[in-house]
Amino acid sequence: MAAGNKGNGVVESYLVAYNTASFVGWAYVLVHTVLYLLEHGTDLSGLFSRVGYPLIFVQTGATLEIVHSLAGLVRSGTLTVLMQVYSRLLLVWGALYAFDYPEIRASYPLVLMILAWSITECVRYSHYALSLLDIEVPVLLYLRYTLFYVLYPAGVTGELLEMWAALPHASAIRPSFKAFMLLNMINYPPVLYKLYTHMIRQRRKILGGQGGSKADSKAENATAAGTSPAARKKKL
Repeated sequence: MAAGNKGNGVVESYLVAYNTASFVGWAYVLVHTVLYLLEHGTDLSGLFSRVGYPLIFVQTGATLEIVHSLAGLVRSGTLTVLMQVYSRLLLVWGALYAFDYPEIRASYPLVLMILAWSITECVRYSHYALSLLDIEVPVLLYLRYTLFYVLYPAGVTGELLEMWAALPHASAIRPSFKAFMLLNMINYPPVLYKLYTHMIRQRRKILGGQGGSKADSKAENATAAGTSPAARKKKL
């Protein structure tokens, strides 16, 4: 069921609550990561203790987005959502949670990954929550569909380096686990290409690039957040 056909106040309220809670979670991770770096500089030995489990918790909560897409609460493509959530779950559970080693839990790739993820998600979830409330913030909209140019490659770089650091420890558990992680690393370039080009197309639609009108941009933005202007009119 498409989100635009819902017109359901309960669903909209739930999506506002979900996006707001997700924003708060990622803001917590971002603020505490920055504070840790300001306090400890290059000493990353306590970074995971500070933000590791909140990071795992808030990222695991994103599995609900797969349910949202399958149930038609939002119009995001299920495959696109699945690719994004799956790769991150593999990182937080298959590397960060599984292996307590400094090259994984106290590394610069981890910092890069956390900052890229948390900045991206703070912008995304706040943008979606406000869109559901019919509050337009042009700067937030611009950041939502522009920061990915830098943050996507930065996040993927951190993810790949984290997985690379985890490979020897994965092999110690079971060779098949190492092979599984290697296969996922090999799969990164085509997945990144798909997600990156998807965001470029979305940027053109939302920000009025090639062939995109202002009205189309507003409608596309609303449906991305989980409801459309047409659905709201039906409620009235």
